[in-house]
Amino acid sequence: MKSEKGVTLASLAIYIVLIFIALAVLATVTSNFQSGIKEINQEGTEIAEINNFNIYFLQEVKKQGNKIISISDNEITFSTGKKYSFIEDENAIYLIETNANIKLAENIEACKFSNNIIDGKSVITVTIKAKNTEQVTQEYVLNNEEITFNYEDEEEYIYNNNTTNQTENNI
Repeated sequence: MKSEKGVTLASLAIYIVLIFIALAVLATVTSNFQSGIKEINQEGTEIAEINNFNIYFLQEVKKQGNKIISISDNEITFSTGKKYSFIEDENAIYLIETNANIKLAENIEACKFSNNIIDGKSVITVTIKAKNTEQVTQEYVLNNEEITFNYEDEEEYIYNNNTTNQTENNI
């Protein structure tokens, strides 16, 4: 008998079916990977919007002697004249100053400001819900303490704190 070397019709059909299965699996994996990357990119963009708001708001809260003039669910006004406002129609948070309005965050579904006094300190709670992300609640402690000492350099600060601590320990 002669040995038959070559590709039979049956083996050719099996090779073609296996190639189509491999291509289908590869197409499915690629499609799911791309949709996952788009979701991550969208979520990252919205988190960046919230972080942009946090940067401005944290600077405002940490100013010495700053106080809350008025607060409502969608708006907070500080003694510096700056107002942070959530505008539902635009799904955005604005910093409103006397000479400019700055859009701090967009694609925001909800934003709520509230104020509580905890341990004698004013705590501002901001709850933000951006599209396609979880609701985020941040608490900021208002730095409304008045400056009692004005130190010229580091040595003076250390000296005054050491003498204050020694006086307290002697009492």
